[in-house]
Amino acid sequence: MTALLSLLKNIQQHSQQLVNCLKQEKQALNENRLDKLNQIASEKQLILDQLNQLDKQRAASSTNENFNDFIASSNNQPLIKQWDLTRQIISECQQLNEINGRLINKRSQINQDILSILSGRNEQADETYNSKGNQSSHTSLLGGIKA
Repeated sequence: MTALLSLLKNIQQHSQQLVNCLKQEKQALNENRLDKLNQIASEKQLILDQLNQLDKQRAASSTNENFNDFIASSNNQPLIKQWDLTRQIISECQQLNEINGRLINKRSQINQDILSILSGRNEQADETYNSKGNQSSHTSLLGGIKA
């Protein structure tokens, strides 16, 4: 069980690195720093590759299909606490990634709207996301878009 505890700590550390990377990505998206996004994307991919390897080790360490049940049935408090902490950080990664995806979609829609304006097409903008990640519809091009 100490090997599994060590593995979970390693997953937590890499997940925290991913959180930091996703926060940098969000900042670069907010600041429209496209030059920085390529660097961040490379770093993020390295971390994800490492996490995938660690997750394969985690999955192989359990005989139970449900890892949560496996950890709970271990009655090993340090292991249970570590798994809870690791899951919290992974959840934070998922939330940040979803927000960044929304920001990327918003940027893409803005670019499409600008191309429509430049090409002379007068189309209504589809649904976009505001700075809080909420979806909204607009009746005019670029109407109501806030950075």
